Amino acid sequence: MQFNGKSQGFYWFTHLDNFVTIGFKDNYTNRGLNDIQVQFTAVGIYTLGLKALLRYVDDIFKEVTTDYKPITRVDLNMFIQSDMSWLTKDMFVSRKRKYTTHLKEVSSKYRLQTLYIGKEPFLLRLYDKKEELKNSKKSELMYEYFLNNGFTREDDMFNLEFEMHRKYLKTYNIDTVEDLLGHAEKLFKESMNAIRLVDLSTISENAVNTMNRYKAETHPLWQHISDSYKLKDFLEVDMPLERLKRKNYSYTIEESMKEHIALARKYYVHGGIVDEQFYDEIQEAFEKSIEPKYDDIKKPIKLQTVYENIDEPINLKELDDIELEKYVKTLESYMTKPDLDLHVLIKKHQLAFIELEHRGKPIQQVFPF
Repeated sequence: MQFNGKSQGFYWFTHLDNFVTIGFKDNYTNRGLNDIQVQFTAVGIYTLGLKALLRYVDDIFKEVTTDYKPITRVDLNMFIQSDMSWLTKDMFVSRKRKYTTHLKEVSSKYRLQTLYIGKEPFLLRLYDKKEELKNSKKSELMYEYFLNNGFTREDDMFNLEFEMHRKYLKTYNIDTVEDLLGHAEKLFKESMNAIRLVDLSTISENAVNTMNRYKAETHPLWQHISDSYKLKDFLEVDMPLERLKRKNYSYTIEESMKEHIALARKYYVHGGIVDEQFYDEIQEAFEKSIEPKYDDIKKPIKLQTVYENIDEPINLKELDDIELEKYVKTLESYMTKPDLDLHVLIKKHQLAFIELEHRGKPIQQVFPF
C-alpha cells in the first residue's frame, strides 16, 4: 500500500492496483465505531465493476473484518451524451424548500460548466464531464469506458450526480453496502423527484416571476434520465478473483540485467564500444553516486544504525538522493518490528517522502504489512 497521509482521523493508503483507497483509524484522534474505511476509485469502478470490486476488497480484509459493511457515502451518477450547458439554476426546484438557498452555478462566458443544488448530506452536481477530463489523469480510462458503451469522444458529455451521506441514507433504512445495491435504482429515481428540472413553459409567466416554479411539470429530459438509470451496467463486469489480484512487485537481478542489456545495445548501435572498460567506468560512477557526504565537522551517516535510537533526529537535508531513498526503505523495513513505535515511523517516513518529492525524485511507498 502507498501511504497518502492522515486526514479525518484516518491514515490513508492507496492499494497497489489503485482500485481502492483505504483508511485505517487512529484510535487516539478518531472515536468513531468503524476501524477501516474503503473508498472505491474510478479506476476500480470502471475497470472491474462493483461486483468484482467488492470481492476484491473482501479478499484483502478477509482475516480482519466481519461481513458487516456499513455505507458512509455514495455518489449515484449518470453520464449523458448531450449538451446541457443551456440549463440554469432557475430551472430547478426542490421538494425541500430550504435546499433552494444552497444553489451554486459555475459558468464560463458562454456555457454552464458546473451546477450544485443542495448541501451535505444530500446534494446534486451537474457538470461538463468533457471539460473536466481535459486535465484529468483518468481521462484515457474514462474515454475507453465511454467508447465501450456507445459514446463518442468528440460530442458533449455531462455528468449528473447525487451525493448522499450516511445520515441521509438512513432515512431510507439503507445501512450497508448490500442495502444500497438492492435499492440504488429506486434511490436514484427518488433523488430525481426530490430535485427536479422543470418545464417552465407549462406554467404562466406570472407563476415563474412569483417563484411558483414548483407547480411546473417535470421536464421530459429529466423524466427520460430518471427512467434510464440502471445499476446493472456497473454490476455486470465480473472476473475470477485470481485475475484481479496482482502479485507484489520486486525488482530482480534478471530484470536489472535485461535493462542493462537494452541500454548497452542502444549505446552500441550509436557507435559506442561495449567492453570491460565500459562497465568499469559504470561501476566507478555508481560507487561515487552512493558515497556518503562529508564535511569538515560531521561524520558520514550510517543508515543501518538510524534506528538504534528511534527518537534520534536526522537532518534530511544532509542526505543525498540515494541516501534519502535508502533511508525511506530503512523506515519501511522497521515498520514490521513490534518493539518500535509505528506512529513515529510513519511520521518520519512521511517527512522523508515529502523531501524526496521536493527534490523531484518521488519513489513509490510500499509498506511491508
